[in-house]
Amino acid sequence: MSRSLIQTSNQSAQAVAVGGIIGLGSTLRRFGCNCRLSGNGIEILGEGYYTIDANVSVTPTAAGAVTVGLFLNGVQIPGAIAFTTGAAGVPEAIVIPTTIRQGCCCDGADNITCVLIAGAGVVNNIAVRVVKE
Repeated sequence: MSRSLIQTSNQSAQAVAVGGIIGLGSTLRRFGCNCRLSGNGIEILGEGYYTIDANVSVTPTAAGAVTVGLFLNGVQIPGAIAFTTGAAGVPEAIVIPTTIRQGCCCDGADNITCVLIAGAGVVNNIAVRVVKE
């Protein structure tokens, strides 16, 4: 197994609709060939374990909960979901750490995305790191 890493960041304010994918911005660091930025997702390729850390700063447009989750090929990764409850206009932090396993016989790249699941808000900053262990 080879070790790879990618770290992305987007510090531009994004108004994201509920159910919308959060733009990951640009690549800050990248090592190896198993992880790469592709549009608003991170493509992973190869058998092994991948550790994912997503840090999202979101300002709710209305008081209440804002929920963010990580998805693999459009399907929510079990347990990779977090929420915050805050006042309208007050930035809140959401942190999602998880690990996924890619089995053998991977014929193509899989795509990891970060989705605003519930609660309208403006994403002020997102940083995502994926490490192939």
